[in-house]
Amino acid sequence: MKLLSIAEAQKHLAAICDAAVAGEVIRLRLANGALLELTRVSEIPPVPALSDQQLEACYDDPDWAAFENRCAKAND
Repeated sequence: MKLLSIAEAQKHLAAICDAAVAGEVIRLRLANGALLELTRVSEIPPVPALSDQQLEACYDDPDWAAFENRCAKAND
């Protein structure tokens, strides 16, 4: 585990990020003493695009249409 000040981290940011991605625990100490931990975030899988037919089908659901109408009235 590495514990660095923000000033130290700024000098070697690219290397510190590489170490965090590789699994090393990196903690940064702020000027007020608070600690932050750098962690790798998993990639978000892409959301498939809907076809025009799939989008059009959304308007065929009467329950959903009623819900949207209630929301619209609540915002008036």
